[in-house]
Amino acid sequence: MKVGILGLGYWGPNLVRNFLANKQVRRVVGCDVNTDRLNSTQDRFPSLSVTSDYNVLLKDPSIDAIAIATPVGLHYEFARAALEAGKHIWVEKPFTTSVAEAEKLIELAAKKDLIIFVDHTFIYTDAVRKIKELIDQDDLGELMYFDSVRVNLGLFQHDVNVIWDLAPHDLSIMHYLLGKKVSAVSANGIANYYNHENVAHLAVYFD
Repeated sequence: MKVGILGLGYWGPNLVRNFLANKQVRRVVGCDVNTDRLNSTQDRFPSLSVTSDYNVLLKDPSIDAIAIATPVGLHYEFARAALEAGKHIWVEKPFTTSVAEAEKLIELAAKKDLIIFVDHTFIYTDAVRKIKELIDQDDLGELMYFDSVRVNLGLFQHDVNVIWDLAPHDLSIMHYLLGKKVSAVSANGIANYYNHENVAHLAVYFD
């Protein structure tokens, strides 16, 4: 498998490291318009090929999949281009900035028989998998509620609020653990930074 990685900023170098460590990945190509990022990432990972032109990834027939780690507002544009070029896609969460965009990409991937993978990292951690094991074995009894607090927020995103940026982690964990359909959602938040809500509370009701 050969992989292209678009975006070598905050999260991209982590993707480079992990893809290079995977024995099933034979080649990794990093892409970013910032030449300093290209150079610094290649210095850390000498086997990494680099380019500043996304079209190089799209037109390279040897690249099977493209990982997208750009600002959220660019996910749809770059993901659609990759799917249209016949590439599987691996996309940082949140997948898109709207449900409509997500549905369009899902439809396109289905039409072209391509895979979409969204990076919900926590469902692969030992702690979450252990909780799943305890639930499935009924060791905890009947679940009445699930409480999650997310702090140490990392980067403030300029184009999405804290719920759109970080709640996908908690929602993916809940979906993985409970396997139930969401019946209702309520949310409130305060925006005092970048004109986006940066403190928020979310209540999710399951069937």
